[in-house]
Amino acid sequence: MMLRMDTEITVALIGAAGVCGTIVGTVVGARIQAHGGHAQAQAARDAADTAAKSTQHQALRELRWPALTAYLRAASECMEATEGLHTPSQSRAEVEQAYHAYGLVHAEVELAAPPGMDGVLADMHRVVQGAYHAARTRAPTERALRALDELSQASEPSAVRAKAALARLCASDPPLWDPRRAGDPPPQYAEVIEALYAVPQLDRDQVRLLLANAAVPHEYERNPRDNVRSAREERRQRRNNYRDARRALIVAARNALGTTDP
Repeated sequence: MMLRMDTEITVALIGAAGVCGTIVGTVVGARIQAHGGHAQAQAARDAADTAAKSTQHQALRELRWPALTAYLRAASECMEATEGLHTPSQSRAEVEQAYHAYGLVHAEVELAAPPGMDGVLADMHRVVQGAYHAARTRAPTERALRALDELSQASEPSAVRAKAALARLCASDPPLWDPRRAGDPPPQYAEVIEALYAVPQLDRDQVRLLLANAAVPHEYERNPRDNVRSAREERRQRRNNYRDARRALIVAARNALGTTDP
């Protein structure tokens, strides 16, 4: 009887030990699996983040390269149109259109440009803006002066008289007067007004520009030996400034986008 009870107790204890071992093993195994699952999940998240960053980088690269290319093209077209404003073949409307297109592309590239390019973009913008505003304010007067020069050199009598009258007025240090605004002209302007309006080849806008230029001579007139030279030198300097700004922008873009030679 006692032997039977001992046997039953022993079997029960062995069974209990087996159950406990199974429970402990299950718990430990579950923890190991959970830890492994977390690690796998973190690895998956890290891989997804890396892929997302790579995709984002590629997307930004694909956005930035054409944006910068379009900007360089628009800047060059604007500079060409601006330069052409000094010649009769280029219309004011074409220049305004080119400058407007450049402004739109500049706004886009400010958003798309890589970090660190703000300075070179600002330099380029100042150069293009400066060339545009200089041509817009000075080119019409330069063209009027050139027209009067050409007529005078062609021995057009009215142009010869008008140019001589204009030279006398400039030499007399006349008071400032803008004929495009209201107000009677000072008496010193009477002779040149009559002479300029007597030149049939000059339109009213050209006459007004020539009169407004009398008190503060345009760069075109500052070298009496060659009236064209100083204006050409000024435009050459603007072209050089643009070339330097463009070169700096290209170098910065190549560095930022990683397209420099190894």
